[in-house]
Amino acid sequence: MGAYDTPTKECPYCNEKMEADFVDVGVGMVQCGPYHCYACGASEIGPELYDWYNTEPAGPNQFLNELEPKLKHGHPFSEKELETGFYEPAKQKISPYANTVGGTLVDHKTAKAAYNAGMLDDKNI
Repeated sequence: MGAYDTPTKECPYCNEKMEADFVDVGVGMVQCGPYHCYACGASEIGPELYDWYNTEPAGPNQFLNELEPKLKHGHPFSEKELETGFYEPAKQKISPYANTVGGTLVDHKTAKAAYNAGMLDDKNI
């Protein structure tokens, strides 16, 4: 695979091919949107997962780099979602960092057209 190829992944729920948006950064391509399965609706969990990790030391003598990464109580992720890194299709949930129009995930070209028309969904992140 070359520097300008965009990799696909296999969906962890239905095994179909998934794609994500990538952007050319001059020396290759970088992923800029979540992988999404158009067959079953699974969507990659984005950086919102890290909002649920405990980042507070247990006491004054514990440094942050000594913390064991643990999810806070009441996190919204199932064991299967944490194992796969993708929202379960039955939940019909999409990462808040994904480009959406009317709540539906769209690729970067559609998102740009929707943005120009004032139709891209607002994000309250």
